[in-house]
Amino acid sequence: MGGTLSDGSLTSADVRSSLGRLGVPASERVAVAVSGGADSLCLAALLKDIQPVTALIVDHCLRPTSTAEVQLTAERLAALGVETEVLVWRHDQVPTTNIQAAAREARYALMGEWCKAQQVQFLCTAHHMDDQAETMMLRMARGSGVYGLAGMAGTRDLGQGVTLVRPLLDTPKSRLVATLTEKNLEWVEDPSNQNEVFDRVKIRNLLAAPPLEGFRADRLAATAQRMRRSREALEFYQRRWLMDAVEFFDTGYAVLDKAKFNDVPEDIYLRALNSVIQFSGGGGYAPRFEKLMRLADALIGDCFSGHTLSGVKFTPFPEEKILVTREISAMEKVKKISSDTLWDGRFALSETENAEEHNLLIGPLGDVDRKFITENLTNLDDGALAVPKQVLSTLPAIFEGERLIAVPQLGYKVDQIKVPILSHQWLTSSEIGKKTYRGMQ
Repeated sequence: MGGTLSDGSLTSADVRSSLGRLGVPASERVAVAVSGGADSLCLAALLKDIQPVTALIVDHCLRPTSTAEVQLTAERLAALGVETEVLVWRHDQVPTTNIQAAAREARYALMGEWCKAQQVQFLCTAHHMDDQAETMMLRMARGSGVYGLAGMAGTRDLGQGVTLVRPLLDTPKSRLVATLTEKNLEWVEDPSNQNEVFDRVKIRNLLAAPPLEGFRADRLAATAQRMRRSREALEFYQRRWLMDAVEFFDTGYAVLDKAKFNDVPEDIYLRALNSVIQFSGGGGYAPRFEKLMRLADALIGDCFSGHTLSGVKFTPFPEEKILVTREISAMEKVKKISSDTLWDGRFALSETENAEEHNLLIGPLGDVDRKFITENLTNLDDGALAVPKQVLSTLPAIFEGERLIAVPQLGYKVDQIKVPILSHQWLTSSEIGKKTYRGMQ
């Protein structure tokens, strides 16, 4: 343990003020991610005095001592009067590469699923000013532009009605340590935080003894904040371009107006194209910027004949338009419907109780069933059910065993079995173009 009192301790009122600015109501039940380290333990201790809160501890099972450390953290939280849930990452074998990234993905998936099941809208994390400075330095080293250098946002949409909230981004770590010291609370030190095999640890050590006076956490965080304002201005114009240039359909495809690429600077439509890809592809990460540039060059070229990126197909469409559809080979396969199913990263299911009772499955409609559907639903390319033929194979379908019983997006079912309601994740969880995606630099 260690720390400094030089910056003074943090109060629950400070945290409540920050949560209010981030849109979290005072009476709202929240979850808080707790690793057992100083940062998250401090946030949990302060939250319990101002919000109904449940601490979520994830046992990654990556080290022999992890379960004992999780139990110790749970006991400390119980002593503070904080309700606690332990979530376990179950994996057949420990990842050998990108361990921290894999653990982070698993952690957020587990916590997001818990929040959805418990109808908790806000998941709080203890990312602080020093974390923000480290993030900015790491992205600078990777050649990031405005998006990456804007650092972490105060809130982020995790999907399925869950919002990640970071109320401590303006708070230096020293204040968190000072708070725990004042409250006489101990915490767990993760040995990986001292291992310089990880780039973040190298950056942390550099910032502890900076080569230039300006490389301080507060100055770097202030720069990130200014970059974020610039990013928000770009996003404003991206949304306007998307509304003008792209038509989105709840069946999961989009149509681009090729002529509109001439209306805005390159950076605007490049970033906006990422939103189109996320809509039709359902992925959680943005493609590399170089790949976006190659895609844009292909789309605006005179001889455009088609392009594929991140599981999304771009093909020529009548009247100088471009059809954007899911790539069939990249789609999620058939799986059993459960209460928390999100299929192919795109379609959320609700009212699934009957589906579980009948062991219903969800999967791509596919080419095998195209003839059957077109025989039963006529005029698919005309009238109210207008769907391009290229889209049919990519639609979600409900099966009972191998028997096709419904295509909800087309309003089709063969008998009286109650099937789940499917809604496109993007069109229900957030405004088109407003969602921020991980990996966008």
